[in-house]
Amino acid sequence: MGEPAFDMSEIIALYKEDARQAIQGMRAAWQQWPEISAGGQARQNLRKLSHQLRGSGRTYGFHDVTRVSKAIENIMMKLEKKTLDAGEPVRLSLQKKIDRLARVFKD
Repeated sequence: MGEPAFDMSEIIALYKEDARQAIQGMRAAWQQWPEISAGGQARQNLRKLSHQLRGSGRTYGFHDVTRVSKAIENIMMKLEKKTLDAGEPVRLSLQKKIDRLARVFKD
């Protein structure tokens, strides 16, 4: 006789709520673009939140979340290393990626 099935729906629901809050934080950080481009706290917040979503997405099987969050984290790292210019194309790319994450968790 096998083990009883484990209902993960409540845990996944909690994860989704946490992810929505993280994405709100990412949007708030993104809206402070001058601070991101200058290397301020908003950049650190966006990197931290993308790193957290990258790991949790992998843990809960949200592979698209992992890929997009990794891309955001990589952009933040390149900005920190000054190997990428914080111009309009980067700002718009980040906006699209954050919007893509939000669509994953839209009810």
